[in-house]
Amino acid sequence: MFREGASNTLVSPSRVGTSRPQPGTPRDLVKVMLAAAARLARRPHLKSARTLLARSGEELATMLDPERRPDWAWFEIVFEDDACRLPAALLRAGRALGRDDFVERGTETLEWMLRGRVLGRCQSALRDACEAAFAATGDMHWLSIAARLQRLD
Repeated sequence: MFREGASNTLVSPSRVGTSRPQPGTPRDLVKVMLAAAARLARRPHLKSARTLLARSGEELATMLDPERRPDWAWFEIVFEDDACRLPAALLRAGRALGRDDFVERGTETLEWMLRGRVLGRCQSALRDACEAAFAATGDMHWLSIAARLQRLD
């Protein structure tokens, strides 16, 4: 299925010979997206960071299946503790790239998380995502939630 590429990145056989590694999970994409968003915040005209953020955001956004169950607004069939940063990654990418679809998916998954499904496991990441949601939408509702989460820590 996968082979180890020269850069120690897992690469799909269909991608062998290309320069674009295939991440294994949504969490792999988050690491890339958050790093690219941070670089783009410091250097807004950095084309490589913008391209990487756009590609990774597209990949992550497509993982949120539109045909999923209404009570499961998540990227995978299980929720793993280290996945708490997924909404923040989409929100930061949406803001940096002017992509309303990324912002919409980020707020949708953040709202799903806040309905209590993972609250106890992810307070710090949720607070960060709420701050990213405020930055992307300007909606003060997200800042008030971030403040409440701060008090819970």
